[in-house]
Parts: sequence; C-alpha cells; structure tokens
Amino acid sequence: MTNQPRQAEDDLAFMKALMHDQGSDTGSFGIIYMSAGALYGLQCLLNSALLSGTIAVADFAWMLIGIVPTALFMAVIFYQGWRKRIRSAGAGTTSRAVKAAFTEAGIATIVMALVFGWVAYQRQNWSIWFLYPVVVCALQGAIWFTVVTLRRRTWQGATAIGWFAAAACLGLLIDQTQTYLLALGVALIICMALPGYIMIRSPAQTRATA
Repeated sequence: MTNQPRQAEDDLAFMKALMHDQGSDTGSFGIIYMSAGALYGLQCLLNSALLSGTIAVADFAWMLIGIVPTALFMAVIFYQGWRKRIRSAGAGTTSRAVKAAFTEAGIATIVMALVFGWVAYQRQNWSIWFLYPVVVCALQGAIWFTVVTLRRRTWQGATAIGWFAAAACLGLLIDQTQTYLLALGVALIICMALPGYIMIRSPAQTRATA
C-alpha cells in the first residue's frame, strides 16, 4: 500500500515528460531530414526529365546525378553529428522514443535496399527495385503516424497521410518509369524536405521529432 502513492507520482511524472518533452535538438534532425528530401527529390526529378529524351546528356552526367546527392547527404550527416557533439543537449522521453523509431527505420531502410537491390540484380528485373521506395514510403507514413499520435500536430498528421498516399501512388506507377520518378521526387520534397524545414523553423513546437 505504501508503494501506491509513489507509483502514482512516477506515472504523473512520466505523463508530464510526454507532454512537455524538454531539451530535444529538433533543428539538427530537421536539417538532415530536409536535406535528404531535397537532394534525393531533386535527383528523381532530374532523372525523370532526362528520361523524357528532350535533353541529350553524356553518361558522365548520369553518374554525377547518381553520386553527388549521396555525397552531399553524407557530408550533412557527418557535419550535424560533429556539431551535435560540440553542442550536446538532453532529450525528453517522447523525443528519445521517436528518435529511436526514426533510427530503426533508417537501419531497416538500408537492409531493404540491399535485399531489393540484390534480388533485382539477380533477376534483372528493376520493377523489383521500384518496390523498394514504395515500402520506404509506407514505413515513413507509419513512423509519422506514431509521431502525430504522441504530439498531435496537424502538419505531422498531414505528413503521415502524404507518405501513405505516395506509397499507393508509386505502387500504381511501377511500370511507368518516368512518371514514377516524377511522383517520387514530388513526394520526397513534399513529405520529407518540407517537414524538415518546418522542424528547423519551429523547433519549440516539434520536439517529438528529434
């Protein structure tokens, strides 16, 4: 019986931590998320434009479009990691939980890329590879649904819906490569670059996503 008041106090403290969630570094995560959406979104749009055949380019240009976005994104990740070590800050309960979800999703994304890429290469069927972004979009939608459940921000719910809609749309466009890449580029900019920008601009209102 003597433990019940203490348990109630612990539960109350936990709920306050979920509600207030002090000390997260949303800006840093927002920069990484926005960079990924902008770089890879632009990559998809450029590939879609080149596939239209209206612009004649050398093979070297295709290589640059494939390599440069990843090189720039890795530079952003390393810089933000170095910057965070210098200006470390604590994170609240919800922030740590959601950050763990995004981290785990990132690991799952890498594993899926290896699996889908290998199977597509073995079978020489790149429609299999095009299923990979569909799964990633659905996974991102699930994560953002978790975020909006915890924090109940309208824009976070819109982001979740956007990712789910992107997954459905891409699934219907797998056999139309140019249109598929166009749709994927737009989805990355709207559902990734834009939310990242919002996190950078409004860190106080979006602590749960860092």
